Amino acid sequence: MMCQVPDDLVEEILLELPLKSILRFKTLSKKWRSTLESRTFAERRMNSKKVPKKLKIMAAGDRKRFEGDEEIEMIYLHCDVASRPSLSCDGLLCIPVPGWINILNPSTGEFLRFPSGPDPLIIDSVKHIDAKVDVFPGCWTMGFGRDKVSGSYKVVRFLFDSFHYQHCYCEILDVTIGEWRKLSTPPPYYMGYSNKSACVDGSIYWLQIIVSFKILAFDLHTEEFRDVPRPPPSEFNENSGRGQLVNLEDRLALTLTYATRSHWNVKIWCMDAHEQTWSVTL
Repeated sequence: MMCQVPDDLVEEILLELPLKSILRFKTLSKKWRSTLESRTFAERRMNSKKVPKKLKIMAAGDRKRFEGDEEIEMIYLHCDVASRPSLSCDGLLCIPVPGWINILNPSTGEFLRFPSGPDPLIIDSVKHIDAKVDVFPGCWTMGFGRDKVSGSYKVVRFLFDSFHYQHCYCEILDVTIGEWRKLSTPPPYYMGYSNKSACVDGSIYWLQIIVSFKILAFDLHTEEFRDVPRPPPSEFNENSGRGQLVNLEDRLALTLTYATRSHWNVKIWCMDAHEQTWSVTL
């Protein structure tokens, strides 16, 4: 009987299971659910699968090969899904498509889908958006990351009425539970629908450059928004510059691209762990 198996052995067995099986086994008993949702189990599961140290390139579209190069591993994704805007965290991909949120682990091949539900009626006010712009379905502002306390991966999305910025619909999906719920506290101000986010140390960060130059953070555990200091204003030309937030070796980084008379320049800023100061790395 399973009850006679030592707890540590049960955990070792559970570590080898795919994510879909883990989600099902959480319903078998309160004890198993507690184990599977623990931070220790989540961290052990992430570190238990040794990924070969090869350069990996993900591609969407027609299959191509790098002949004779054993140092490169090509990972081909289905074009209909992979060609859409996506988010990443810890090597996982979050690919929203109309009606669904897709979570893909390219290293293990695990693939999960969650219904995204109907979009709020306020998207009617953003139908003027250029179809050529890469935006998430429904014109949501989206984020994907890992709660550093619980170890759960979460999808956050919010949508402002483009004519009444005080009207915002905001919700969160916990991948381990598979259900959306509405957040009680919306973002403090409008964020653009085409902004990519970055997840660092349990928080998701967005960059606002349309209305003003701001950085907004969301703690995935406390589920609270906060403002983040930006680099010196003189370093960013809002008229000609472009910016993008990224996770650079577990630090929040901001890439600034701006034009001169002869060429384009790129500058990379990194923030310290306490979100107090920025320093130039490139």
